[in-house]
Amino acid sequence: MLHRSSHVHFARPSSLGVNARFCGCGERLQIGLNFLLTPSCARWLKVEESGLEWTNSPLTMEPLSQTQLLYAGEFRHSIDDKNRVTIPARWRRDESGEFIILAEASHQFLLVMSPEEFARMSSAAESNPNVSAHDRRIFLRQLHSRAQHGAADRQGRLVLPEELCKNVGLKGEVALVGGRGRFEIWNLQRWKRAHEEETPTYQHVANVIGL
Repeated sequence: MLHRSSHVHFARPSSLGVNARFCGCGERLQIGLNFLLTPSCARWLKVEESGLEWTNSPLTMEPLSQTQLLYAGEFRHSIDDKNRVTIPARWRRDESGEFIILAEASHQFLLVMSPEEFARMSSAAESNPNVSAHDRRIFLRQLHSRAQHGAADRQGRLVLPEELCKNVGLKGEVALVGGRGRFEIWNLQRWKRAHEEETPTYQHVANVIGL
C-alpha cells in the first residue's frame, strides 16, 4: 500500500550523531553503521521529494570508493630518531605511499589520510549548509595551511613532520588507531586515557544499535 503526501515532513534523528531512518511501523531502526534493531518489520519507509513510499530495498552504507581504505584495528609502533613510523602492512596501498598529515583541531593526535580523502573532507566543508561563507573561507584556509604532505617508503615507513610531532607529543612508542578513510597517531599515554574515557560512550551506542 502506498501513501503519498507533500505536506508531511520528518526530522532526521541526530541524537546518535549518525544518519537514521525508521520503518513505518516503528519497530526497526537502521543507522549509518548498518546495524538493525528488532527485525519484526519487513518494509522501510523512504522519504523522497515526491512524498513517502514503502520499499523492500535494504538501506546500506555509502560504499567505500576504490581509492578509500578502511583502516581497522589498533597498533603500537615506535617512532625512530628520524621521525619515521611504520604503517601496518594491512593499511598500505600498493599503488601509492602519499599521505596528507595534519594535527587534529585540539592537537590531541595526528590525522593521516590519502590526498583523495583530504579532498573529500575539503569538499564536505565547502558544501555544508550549516557553515557560513565567512567561516568556510577561514576554515579552508587554516585546513590547507596546517596540512602537510607525507610519503611512505617501500618498507612502509612514514616520515612525520617534526613540528607536528612536537605539537601532539609524539615520541617513542605511539598508538596507530584505525578509522574509515583515515587513521590517527596518538601519544600512547594520551590514547590509553582517551580509550578508557570513551569506552562508556562506545558501550552505550553499541547497546542502542544492537551490537
